[in-house]
Amino acid sequence: MKCNRPLPMNIIPHYNQLLEYFSKERFAFARKQNYIPISRVVLFLVSIYFIYDYISEAHLWKAVIAMLFFGGFLFLGWLDAFMKRKIQQFDRLMEINLQEIKAINGDYSTFDPGSEYMDPEHPYTYDLDTFGVNSLFQYVNRTATIFGKNKLADYFKNAYQYKYEILERQTAIRELSENVTFRQQIRLIFFGHDIAENDRTAWNEWLQSSAILKHPLFLKILSIGLPLVTISAIILSSLEIIVFQIPTMLVLLQFFFVTIYSRITMKMQAALTSKFGIIKKYAQCLELIENINFKSQYLQKLKDGLTYKAVAPPSKVIRSLANLMSLMDANLNLLVSVVLNGLFMFNLHLLLAVEKWKTEHRNLIPRWFEVIAEVDALASLSNFAYNNPEYAYPVPLYDEFLLKAENMGHPLISKQNCITNNIDIKGWNQFCIITGANMSGKSTLLRTVGSNYILAMMGAPVFADEFIFYPIELHSSIRTSDSLSKNESYFYAELKRLKQIIGELEKGHQKLILLDEILKGTNSKDKQTGSIALIRQLLRYKLVGMFATHDLALGELKNHYPKSINNLCFEIEIVDDKMQIDYKLREGICKNLNATFLMKNMGILMDESGE
Repeated sequence: MKCNRPLPMNIIPHYNQLLEYFSKERFAFARKQNYIPISRVVLFLVSIYFIYDYISEAHLWKAVIAMLFFGGFLFLGWLDAFMKRKIQQFDRLMEINLQEIKAINGDYSTFDPGSEYMDPEHPYTYDLDTFGVNSLFQYVNRTATIFGKNKLADYFKNAYQYKYEILERQTAIRELSENVTFRQQIRLIFFGHDIAENDRTAWNEWLQSSAILKHPLFLKILSIGLPLVTISAIILSSLEIIVFQIPTMLVLLQFFFVTIYSRITMKMQAALTSKFGIIKKYAQCLELIENINFKSQYLQKLKDGLTYKAVAPPSKVIRSLANLMSLMDANLNLLVSVVLNGLFMFNLHLLLAVEKWKTEHRNLIPRWFEVIAEVDALASLSNFAYNNPEYAYPVPLYDEFLLKAENMGHPLISKQNCITNNIDIKGWNQFCIITGANMSGKSTLLRTVGSNYILAMMGAPVFADEFIFYPIELHSSIRTSDSLSKNESYFYAELKRLKQIIGELEKGHQKLILLDEILKGTNSKDKQTGSIALIRQLLRYKLVGMFATHDLALGELKNHYPKSINNLCFEIEIVDDKMQIDYKLREGICKNLNATFLMKNMGILMDESGE
């Protein structure tokens, strides 16, 4: 089947260029890194030789040379680790670009589908395949943090809430879509880290937890004063001014106080050290945002949120906590712990420092993470925009309802194979009754309108050549299902859904309603009567509706409501015992149905000759 629109612009060469660049850089680093191990061996052996020679014949210059070669050995060790990190980064950047190429070709299975956000009770996300495997969320999602993932899900679930930010967000998305490096750097920072809700909850619980030190002022005086007295006593004892038992008792006294707070120390270490790696990543992400000059007002406003009431750059603040956690890890070494706690009450200093950090920044951290969430989520939408350059940025209108879409298609259908259609609905209390045969495209049209509407209200581009729309709440009834656990029949589930829609309308909510073959759970007569009564009732409210149905009789409502009802249809043709569907939307009522033909074609029914 040929597409009825020009072939899309090809972004794949752009990703191939990046792949080639990262591959060359990786090869260059790997080639240099290959020489480091043998060089280290040589430097180590030479330093050993000069140390041995120095022991045999004590010349100072031999000791200096031995130290220089050993210093070179240590430097190459650092360089080796650095080179390996760079090679790993290039490997990950190559994987990021390979994933994008696969996604453009229709394989986006490597990205998180957001299945945990699936909610059959939501007004539209369940019907429109917004979350889950092969969903719109999975297609768009490139978030690297749990904060960004939750924010992106919120965009999809509550798209209408952003109706007055559409143009600002479009500007932000355009800007980020042009900055491939920035977007991929965010993903690189968190690459390989499994996004987990526990990252967010554990962090917030710790921030909001009450102080674990009841007398901080006393402990601060103690942690400074007692070590000063102890060190002074050690010095006086070494000068034989006082007996050695006094500094010994003071050291033991320090261990006593440290031991009293050892349980608190271990509790804090358990809560924080496991998060050491991810906290460092958050610091890197904040630094990346701090160092970029945004042009759009929306992004600049987000960045300004980082400096609000902040005494230091957020990345530096977060990194300072990571440094404290690193010291906690060092303190796990028995020898280090004995020396540091025996002389300086090191554990108490760490406890006081962490508590001070939490007290000073607990109210700022959520704001900083909200900035990370917004930038992370917007980067996903920008990546979506970059991968689909032929998509149009919608034009929102706020005066009167209008939906005008030219060559509109579903974002999840291959662009080469997607048959696009035009929609033009003006004014309130409009109802499009869409008739057609099985598999002719009725349900897909409803999902196409709904999915593009969500993207439009989020500020993202949509699969259309033109999309002018009135931002409005969506409500749908497309995929209603029964529930054994709730003892609900299919028909009852449908009625609950319709009651939910009418309840919202009675509260004065304006709605775009998408209905697919409602009242399927009852007999055909009841279904027809109920459907007609429902449409008549819905026309009392300030809404716009699209109703897909096999029931051709519903098209006759146009005779009674000529200004409100518009009949649209998908037609099929059966030529030479083959069914032909062009998936093009037409005006009028469908003339041909295909259920009997399909049943015969699949061998379910026999024709009149018995064959």
